[in-house]
Amino acid sequence: MNKRSSEQLKGIAILLVVFGHLFVTKFINSQNAAFGYLGAQGVAIFLILSGYGMTTSFLKNGIDHKFLVRRLRTVLLPYSLVTLIWFLYDYTKGIIYPTWTIALSLIGLDFQFTLDATMWYISFILMWYLVFYLVFSLKLPNVLKVGLLFGFAYLLRYHSRVSFTEPVYWQWGLHAVMFPLGALFALVRLQNLSEKIITILFSFSGIAGLAVYFINLKDNALGLGPYMLSNLGFAIATVSLMIILERFGLYSRLLGFIGSISYEIYLFEAVFMYKLCLPYVLPNKVLSLSLYILVLIGSSLLLKNVLRFSLSAVSRKLSLNREEVQGQGLSG
Repeated sequence: MNKRSSEQLKGIAILLVVFGHLFVTKFINSQNAAFGYLGAQGVAIFLILSGYGMTTSFLKNGIDHKFLVRRLRTVLLPYSLVTLIWFLYDYTKGIIYPTWTIALSLIGLDFQFTLDATMWYISFILMWYLVFYLVFSLKLPNVLKVGLLFGFAYLLRYHSRVSFTEPVYWQWGLHAVMFPLGALFALVRLQNLSEKIITILFSFSGIAGLAVYFINLKDNALGLGPYMLSNLGFAIATVSLMIILERFGLYSRLLGFIGSISYEIYLFEAVFMYKLCLPYVLPNKVLSLSLYILVLIGSSLLLKNVLRFSLSAVSRKLSLNREEVQGQGLSG
């Protein structure tokens, strides 16, 4: 796993999420119910990559308070900005929300998902970031730390319904094990395995993942257990295939580009679909879909570049202020 393969996997994952929502909302009609499961399979890939990336970063650089702050800034700042935009948009339409609802939504803690039901992922991933930081700050062997992540996943899977509403505990239970699995994969990567063994392992895991996926594909309504296994199987097969393709030097620039703005696409895609596209679908579905994708990618690029420029400007300003303070101290 490297940055190129990771970006491509993010590209695949966000495409699955977008098209899964397009099928669920009937923006694209299909009699095949399996297309409605695409979004959950994309989320599984995102969570595995997140657990893998955070653990790999920890193993290389250790952990401190900045470790958590950086990730909160990366996730929460863009989310809060986009959420504020949608609140303002609704206000122009005469829709007014309670102040408490707006405040909770802006920090990712509105468990009613008042504005956008797909944003359950924000509170979920922020919770995992906090748990990861707390667990990996402990003086314990790394294997035990990952074991504690799986213990927390168990609580999410079987006990979150005690404290949360059905949309929350259902999504959290469905995806509970994915983040810890990514962390486990990062630990396995440290083992001194030969290239041949690694290739065999990924080939076998990919085949096994696809087998589980197709076994459960016919009826994912059997419950959280089979549905979770199906998503996990698909994710493992996709990750394994991408790593094998990377070993042959195969790379898709398009997937890499989409992956580089995947989080921004996620923040926009559902509300664009529900608020701006579905009420005004053009007679030609192909034209409507093309316009939707163009607006979605353009907005995502704009958000990414605006935030990058703003954060760079703030960073430069803070750096200059520190230099001025240091200079005054020396002159004094």
